[in-house]
Amino acid sequence: MTTTLDVHQSFPGSIDQVRAMLTDPDYARDRAEQTGSISCEVTVTPGAGGATEITTVRVFPADLPSFASAMVGANVEVTEHQTWAPITGDSCTAPFTVSFSAPLAATGVITLTTSDTQTSGNQTSAHVTATIKSTVPFVGGKLEKMVQDQLIRYLEKDEELGRDWLHR
Repeated sequence: MTTTLDVHQSFPGSIDQVRAMLTDPDYARDRAEQTGSISCEVTVTPGAGGATEITTVRVFPADLPSFASAMVGANVEVTEHQTWAPITGDSCTAPFTVSFSAPLAATGVITLTTSDTQTSGNQTSAHVTATIKSTVPFVGGKLEKMVQDQLIRYLEKDEELGRDWLHR
């Protein structure tokens, strides 16, 4: 079984500003701290063809239902790897993978698009799509749904933090 994720975000600023924010290690650390991470390691490296690769490893307290806590333990480690392509025209993409210290993972893509509206100036939209997959028999669907709900809340908080970051 797999579960899908489809989330839209909106940020005040140009696509250049939003891409720079999303690949900034200081932003990644601030986001981790603001979302309850116990620890965070961020690595940003240049990739092939002008791409930017960012890997973030975060550890969160595992506040999970009993069916999941036995598989995870006291904390859950989340490793996310994004490869941001250069901006082309009015868009930019970042394929990503997320692995958990549990028997599940997510893969997807973030697509940034920009629009210049007369009422709000530069705006950049982020569209996050992903597939969440668990390998646990019987309760895998429950785990996927739980992760989907957590990721939606995380991305909502990320949008709020990103808006604040861009207004600094």
